[in-house]
Amino acid sequence: MFKLALLATIPTPVDLYRLSIDRARQQAGRPVVATFIVARPVYADPQLPTLGAADQPDEAERGAVLRGARCYMDEGQQVTVIGVLRVTDWPPMFVGGVLVPGWVGIEVRGM
Repeated sequence: MFKLALLATIPTPVDLYRLSIDRARQQAGRPVVATFIVARPVYADPQLPTLGAADQPDEAERGAVLRGARCYMDEGQQVTVIGVLRVTDWPPMFVGGVLVPGWVGIEVRGM
């Protein structure tokens, strides 16, 4: 029993670039380790800096949120994040007066 509990906490490597939305939904809630290249400017909230990975044809937003970490990353830098995989179905919303269609967010929330 202890071995099963231990195996459930070992992070699984994931490739954010190739991770399909369906596969991400299957792995959601599990610990993962993801390595990717920062492809967008860092959203530098002091408590929750967010790193964005490159866009993919499925139009899902991919990236990582680093809880409580200060982050000074430049676009093009490679990062490795250990955390929990989350999938969010964002509804359509107005941003700056413009209607943005709904989208899927795939992110690793750092531990």
